[in-house]
Amino acid sequence: MVAAGVGGDPSLVPQTPEVSEDCLFLNIWTPATPSEDPLPVMVWIHGGGNEGGWSFEPDYRGHELAAKGVVVVSIAYRLGIFGFLAHPQLTKESVHSSSGNYGLLDQIEALGWVKRHIQSVGGDSSNITIFGESAGAGNIGYLLATPMADGLFHKAIMQSGGWAMTQQRTLADDEQEGLALTQKAGITLQEMRQLPGAALLRLQQERYERGYDDPPIDQWLLAQAPAELMKRDSLPQRPVLLGTNADEALMYIEAPTPQDWADAVEPYSPETRAWLDQGLGGLTLRQRLNALGSAISYQCPTLATADALYRAGSSAYVYRFDRVRSSAQAIGAYHGAEIPYVFGTHDRWLTTETQDWALTQSIMDMWVAFAQVGAPAPTATWPRWDEDALALSLNAMLAVFPVDTTLCSKLGFDINERRLPVSSALVE
Repeated sequence: MVAAGVGGDPSLVPQTPEVSEDCLFLNIWTPATPSEDPLPVMVWIHGGGNEGGWSFEPDYRGHELAAKGVVVVSIAYRLGIFGFLAHPQLTKESVHSSSGNYGLLDQIEALGWVKRHIQSVGGDSSNITIFGESAGAGNIGYLLATPMADGLFHKAIMQSGGWAMTQQRTLADDEQEGLALTQKAGITLQEMRQLPGAALLRLQQERYERGYDDPPIDQWLLAQAPAELMKRDSLPQRPVLLGTNADEALMYIEAPTPQDWADAVEPYSPETRAWLDQGLGGLTLRQRLNALGSAISYQCPTLATADALYRAGSSAYVYRFDRVRSSAQAIGAYHGAEIPYVFGTHDRWLTTETQDWALTQSIMDMWVAFAQVGAPAPTATWPRWDEDALALSLNAMLAVFPVDTTLCSKLGFDINERRLPVSSALVE
């Protein structure tokens, strides 16, 4: 989809590797020249809706980042039905009376492995940064909230995530979905355990497509909703760098109709619908749906997370990735567009110009600086998130701008409303 959207050759996209239920591995990149001092560690958690993706996709390979003086680790975790199936019988079997959170437990176990062993490859176990995109960033929201991950990492980077702050699903809710699966499929848990991994995956695709897998509020991993856990007195003070892309939803909108807009605004009050019609009325239908969809799913949850961190006393640095490649006008600054800039791994099918390479170096340097010292140096050009609501635009020119949070407030997100003239907001 992305290759076609940017005018590239889809045949150059690497094929998905062999799938296996035996997936709990990690990958490590270190600088070619060993360092006398322990190096900061960056642990990547991949995205894919917690249903797909893999830890060594070409865009996620850490050799270029490692060359800048860090140890890079990418981890795998169980996905879909393997990692997030809740069921009353599974809960009953658990000594913690919990189920449906195995994918997050895998990530916690991987972080424990890194903390115990990373010194053997030159990493500093007292300076670990987790970073991830989409579902990976969403998972980081849960890792920030749960006390079970306290002490396993010291900083976090969340790229296009944040929705953990809105999670209200309980274990009972997820158990009902799992029970419905076994009932509809006419199969028991014991019979499911006897299936080969590929057969279980087919069962998921036929009967259990949830669209996105979150861990439930289970009174163990998540004793409360993440938004409440972020208020706990024992919450560690950890710097967090977080942000979204300008056009997160655009590539998923192909030929919208007025009914699509009516459906999108239907959940809101008449007053909010009227405000949305007026506030976004100057945009094309596709642009309106992009603005609303990007705000609901990515931008507003991210700002709500930044606000929660600020209120809890942690340093937060907010960005918006605005760079649109010359061949990508149809999908803009799309979901995931920032990843090759973070890793320095632009695919052959991407049109990558001199400005893109310059931005790549800037982003890589800022991400590495954050992993080193907890701030994207130089901090003078990227202020912390506070009542002024300042963020950094990542584009051919880096620019600080004040964020207008009115839309998020209208949509019901827990953000201090700041009405600002976005059109005149860019400041060098």
